[in-house]
Amino acid sequence: MKRHPFIFVLLLVAMVTKNQAQTTIETFSDTDGMIIEAWFFKPLTEDYKFTIFSLNDAVIDYDSETAEFVSYTVLGYDAWKGFGPVLGGRVFDGRTSALAGIQWNKAGEGFLITTNITSEVRDAPLYEWYLLTQYRFPLNQKLGFFGQFQNSTNFDGNGHLFSFQRLRVGLSMKTLQFGLGLTTYQFGNDGDFEADPGIFVRLEF
Repeated sequence: MKRHPFIFVLLLVAMVTKNQAQTTIETFSDTDGMIIEAWFFKPLTEDYKFTIFSLNDAVIDYDSETAEFVSYTVLGYDAWKGFGPVLGGRVFDGRTSALAGIQWNKAGEGFLITTNITSEVRDAPLYEWYLLTQYRFPLNQKLGFFGQFQNSTNFDGNGHLFSFQRLRVGLSMKTLQFGLGLTTYQFGNDGDFEADPGIFVRLEF
């Protein structure tokens, strides 16, 4: 099994916890494999004019004992009510690219929405629409409801390449969340579909 994704995740956690970012590590397990995901969202200024968002995944296949890794980081500027430009970079399947695009962020008590559309800065670029939404509310003094949804749609000049959606619904106890999850995939212009139900456990720092 490739080990470099795990090393990167550990380094990421060490870095972002010192910066007091909203940081999450999640493991999602189903019958075919496991996803280890680390992401953080951090304001760089008190007025949230500048923010940084980073998503880092290791996707492990039990049968082949291999791991695929993606790292995605963008720096955003709030030009007007959450809208603004983003610049960043991505490493995916051995392809390293600079990114440019637009974003919209909205946060409040119990919810977070961040979405952006980016393009690689290169010939024959890949494009992506990314969305992360999160919602929570207290159930009693110890437990709360936790829900999260992610979408990533990737395409190029010839059409749709692949997409994934990750739905997580469960309970929250302080910095721990756990429950049921569903990860779905679509491939190509024909939209070949795959759905993987499982369980998730996540920690916030």
